[in-house]
Amino acid sequence: MVMKRFLLSTAALLVGLVGAAVPAAAATEKTATPKQAVAVAVTRTARGEGGQSVFSLVGSSNRQQAQVLRLASTREFLALRPKYSDSTPGRYTYVVEAGYRDSTKKRVTVVDGTAGTPKVVLEVIRLMTTMPEPNMPDIPANFPPGFPFD
Repeated sequence: MVMKRFLLSTAALLVGLVGAAVPAAAATEKTATPKQAVAVAVTRTARGEGGQSVFSLVGSSNRQQAQVLRLASTREFLALRPKYSDSTPGRYTYVVEAGYRDSTKKRVTVVDGTAGTPKVVLEVIRLMTTMPEPNMPDIPANFPPGFPFD
């Protein structure tokens, strides 16, 4: 009889613990950001023209950089299609690549002015292409005469 009571109370305790843990885990799963961006790169090219500009970010040291990483970590960014483009000539093409802490990557190609392009990727592009230059007065850039053509 004592053994039956022990088993019943143990079973009730386990059911209670599992019942409480499942909703808590589900709530955490819904509110937690699925990935954390650690690096973002934007490559800008113009159709019909040579040359490109590359804007890159690894880690963050100011608010604008932190905002880029936060945006690249959102569900909206992660849900983006691989390409947003139309056939209009002469527009910039942006390739946005984000790297995440879990070693995965996300790549999105956007042609400037394409209708229906989500705001989150346009904001990442805007922030990356208007990023202020870093202030690094402690790093000298003194090159010897003739460098690199000795």
